[in-house]
Amino acid sequence: MFFFLSGYFSERTFRSKGIFDFIRLRGFRIIIPLISGIILFAPMQYYITALIAGYQENYFVFLWNEFLQKYPRPSHLWFLQYLVLYTFLYVAIRPILSKIGQYLFPYSRYGGAEIEPASKKRWEVLLILGLWSSFWTCLINYFFLKDTTYFTVEPVQFVYDISFFTAGGFFLGKEKTILMGRTEGKEILLLGILALFVFKGFYWIKEIDPFWSYFGYTGDWRRILHIFLKCLGGWLWVSFFIRLFQFFFAGKNSFSEYLRDSSLPVYLVHHPITLGIGYVIVQKPWSLWVKFPIHLLSTYFLTFAIYHFVIRNSHLLNSILGNARNVSPPKIS
Repeated sequence: MFFFLSGYFSERTFRSKGIFDFIRLRGFRIIIPLISGIILFAPMQYYITALIAGYQENYFVFLWNEFLQKYPRPSHLWFLQYLVLYTFLYVAIRPILSKIGQYLFPYSRYGGAEIEPASKKRWEVLLILGLWSSFWTCLINYFFLKDTTYFTVEPVQFVYDISFFTAGGFFLGKEKTILMGRTEGKEILLLGILALFVFKGFYWIKEIDPFWSYFGYTGDWRRILHIFLKCLGGWLWVSFFIRLFQFFFAGKNSFSEYLRDSSLPVYLVHHPITLGIGYVIVQKPWSLWVKFPIHLLSTYFLTFAIYHFVIRNSHLLNSILGNARNVSPPKIS
């Protein structure tokens, strides 16, 4: 869902701002936080792994000698790394994508007028999107194994995710098919049931067609069905959660805006915090029922405390972490 929405807003920003402002805004929103995040937050995952393996030096020695000088990796920021790459690819191939989007989802059928909840058009869109993602994922998997990595990029995962990103741009002016428009509880229920049904099929086939194997290892049709269920299930869940949030959280208030604006800084900061707390707690002789809530609540409390008291009112920190403006504290009524 993240990549799909990113693709949609990328197309909307490109059309309203133009290429130069688009690249500038993308730089402030994703490139700067990616670079700062890799330096400041990503190393903790690899430091904890090194400690478990017997590493003796402190964090700063590891950061300089083992991480920055030898092999910097994105850790939990892989999605920002992909998004940076998608941004430049998108600029290069946007004219082609526009024509594909017009062909797959003609405005005469999917644009303009209100679309009824659970209408045939909405199901058509999900099926076409499932086939769109399946085609590209099957194509890349034919040439690359699932876990093959080049410069921290996994080709199969990269293409699977970019199929969602590029699809986002198809729906500018056609939002009522999947992003907006009227929705009802029965539509959400049906989407959830279908998503679970497809997931059950996906879970079944992944047992007989392990995704790590080469394409056709257990038969071409099994791998194609495997990938189709994976992609269709992904789109069903995207639609389900979009409709769910529309149905229950359509209103806007200061607290929802606070959560929206804090999302990227909180995500960047939370990962080293949860790893550090987890590393300390896991060594305690407590039961799992004690460790889990302490770890969860401590991570939430410390992460949001750092955001609220340290990051929120700092223009410098907000800029480094991808927020261009300061955020007012929440008002809960």
